Amino acid sequence: MAYITDISKTSPFYGKLKKGDVLISVNGKKINDVLDYMYHTAAEKLSFCIIRGGKEYVFSAVNKTGSLGLTFDSFLMDTHKSCKNKCVFCFIDQLPTDMRETMYYKDDDFRLSLLQGNYVTLTNLSQEDVDRICSLRVSPLNVSVHATDGDVRVKMMKNPNARNIMQLLSRFAEAGINLRCQIVLCKGFNDGDVLKKSLEDLKSLYPAVSSVSIVPVGLTKFRDGLEPLETFSPEECAAVLETVNAAGDRCEEEYGTRIFYCSDEFYVTARLPVPSYDFYGEFEQIENGVGMLSSYIEEFDAAVDGFDVCKKECRISFISGMILKTTLPERFGKIAEKLPGLSVDLHFIRNDFFGEKITVTGLITGSDIIAQLKNKPLGDVLVIPEVMLRDDRFLDDVSVADVEKALGVRAVTMPCDGAGSAETIRNLVVNS
Repeated sequence: MAYITDISKTSPFYGKLKKGDVLISVNGKKINDVLDYMYHTAAEKLSFCIIRGGKEYVFSAVNKTGSLGLTFDSFLMDTHKSCKNKCVFCFIDQLPTDMRETMYYKDDDFRLSLLQGNYVTLTNLSQEDVDRICSLRVSPLNVSVHATDGDVRVKMMKNPNARNIMQLLSRFAEAGINLRCQIVLCKGFNDGDVLKKSLEDLKSLYPAVSSVSIVPVGLTKFRDGLEPLETFSPEECAAVLETVNAAGDRCEEEYGTRIFYCSDEFYVTARLPVPSYDFYGEFEQIENGVGMLSSYIEEFDAAVDGFDVCKKECRISFISGMILKTTLPERFGKIAEKLPGLSVDLHFIRNDFFGEKITVTGLITGSDIIAQLKNKPLGDVLVIPEVMLRDDRFLDDVSVADVEKALGVRAVTMPCDGAGSAETIRNLVVNS
C-alpha cells in the first residue's frame, strides 16, 4: 500500500489529502506501485480514493502543473524485486565484506530500469509483469542480455529462466517498447561466435533495439571460490572491436545508425584511439562507459575555447582512474593556453582496493587516494570527480572530509562531464 508521507503546498490536493492517508486508486484504477501511479495520474482531472482511519474517501482535483507534490513512504510504492541469478561475472559477488550494506543488494526490478536507468535481466518477470510492461508502455527498458543463445545465457547466469530472452525481447518489440541492451563480455563464454550471433539476433529487432553496449567483465581481486574468468588482452580487445564495429558499420549502412558500441575500456586496453564524438549518435549508452571519453574531450575543449584568458596563479591536484591516463594530459595542455598561471598535478590512482584490473574513475576509493597521495605536495586544492562519491562518501565509506584531514588539503568535487570539469578548474583559478 502507498502511504502518503508529505504534501507540498503547491499540490492540487493540498488541504484535502493528509499525511498517513493510503492511496487506493486513481480515476477508478487500482494503484499497485509507482508505475500505475505515473500512468494514471497523467490525466488532468484526477479522482483519488484513499483510506483514512479505516474509511474510504474520494477527493478530486485538477492538475494543471504536471506535478502533484505528493511523497510516499517508499519510492516504488511496493517492495523491490531482487535478482535471482548467480551470474559468473556479478560484480557484487566480488566485493569485500566491509563496505556499506546497500552495496550488497542485488536489484533486478524492471521498474527501476524506467525510473533510474538500471539494467535488468528479465529473469524474474511473471506473465503479469510482461503484460504490464506492454500495456503501460514501460519504455525505454534497459536489458542485460549478455547472450541471445539460451544455453549460453543459462550457463552464464545460472538460472533456467534466462533461456527465453529472445522471446521476451520480441514480445516487447512488438509492443513498441524501446530496448537498450547490454552485453557484459566474458572470455570463453559469450565472445567469438556467440557474440556474433547475439549481434545478429539483436539487429533483427531494430528499431525496437536502438542501441547495444558491449563492455568487458570487471574483475576485482576478491574472486576466491568464484568462476575462473580472465581479462581480455590488448590483442583480444582489438579483435572484439573489429567484430563489433564491423556489425555497427553494416547497421549504419542499412539503418543510418550503428546500434552496436564497445565501451571505452576496449579502446584503452587495445591501445587504440577512441572514435570521434559523432560516432556515438545520441550517446544512449554513455552511462555504460560508451563514448564517455569522446564526450569528455569534445565538451572540455568546447568549454575551454570559450574561456577568457586569466593569468592568476593557482596550483591544483586532479585525481582520476587509470583509464584517463592518455586523455587528461592533452586536455590540461589545452586549458593552459587560457589559464597560463595554472599548475596541475595529475594523479592517476591505482585501484589497490578492488585490484589493478579495475581502472574506471567511479570505483576509486578514499583509502586508495589517501594511501597514494599521503605526504605529496598537493597545491591549493584537491579536485575529486563526483562519480567517485555518493552522499559525499566513497565506496569504502571514507568521506571527503576524511580525505581532507588525512592529506591536509582542501578538496572540491567536480562534475564528470567535460564542460563541468573545465568550468570547475576555471573557477578555482579565477577565485584563487
